[in-house]
Amino acid sequence: MRTPHRIAALAAAVIAPVAFVAPAAHADSTSTGTIETSDPQMNFLEPDPNTDQCVKAVDPGNQTAHYDTVAFVSKTNGPRRITVRSTLPTPVPFAIYAYRNGTCVAADYMPDDAAEASQGVTDLDNIVFAKGDRVTIKFFALGPTGIPWRLDILQPGSANAVAVGKGKSYVKLPEQVSCGSKKATVQVAGKAKARKIKSITFTAGGKKVAAVKGVRARQNIKLKGIPASATSIKAVVKLKGGGKAKVTRAYSACR
Repeated sequence: MRTPHRIAALAAAVIAPVAFVAPAAHADSTSTGTIETSDPQMNFLEPDPNTDQCVKAVDPGNQTAHYDTVAFVSKTNGPRRITVRSTLPTPVPFAIYAYRNGTCVAADYMPDDAAEASQGVTDLDNIVFAKGDRVTIKFFALGPTGIPWRLDILQPGSANAVAVGKGKSYVKLPEQVSCGSKKATVQVAGKAKARKIKSITFTAGGKKVAAVKGVRARQNIKLKGIPASATSIKAVVKLKGGGKAKVTRAYSACR
């Protein structure tokens, strides 16, 4: 994209070393890499930094740049915050473009405030994706190649790790907690495992959110009253033959 004076001023303002502070929100997905001359090139149109629209409405500039891509299929519904930054001690500004099912839905190349500028963060806020959407994030550094980067995709209430523990063969913990209703749904395993279960107790952030006995195969169990600050859900499965099986999964807190 054509470099407006405001971008040049931003680049000049952030060349002084600063103490880097990572984004405060928990990352549901983190990717890292380096912009290289071997990466593909593309001609990018200048987005609108005030509205995050993919193309500036009036007199958009353009820039051909080497870029990197992070692509995934959305497992959950709802808004995301997407952040990209350099991992160098000195902040380097980036341009970022988000695509849903092949269509650009948001883009930006400027930090939103002084805090983001000091950290070299460019972000897209409240970008809504639905379960099953094909999501592609393209981004490039507003500077030379050889810049290492980190991209975080953040969504309150979503799982940011796989379930861990022997109990995962008895119960499937959810991909997402509904922050609005403070609820989530888990599912009991198939008949072979379900017949061995005596009871299951669920906790979220240390608070009991459900307890069931006599479960059925493939039964859905509602978890209610999940604390907004909870960053994990845990299930303790008591077995009819004695013993327990536990499973835990990490989540981004709803606040």
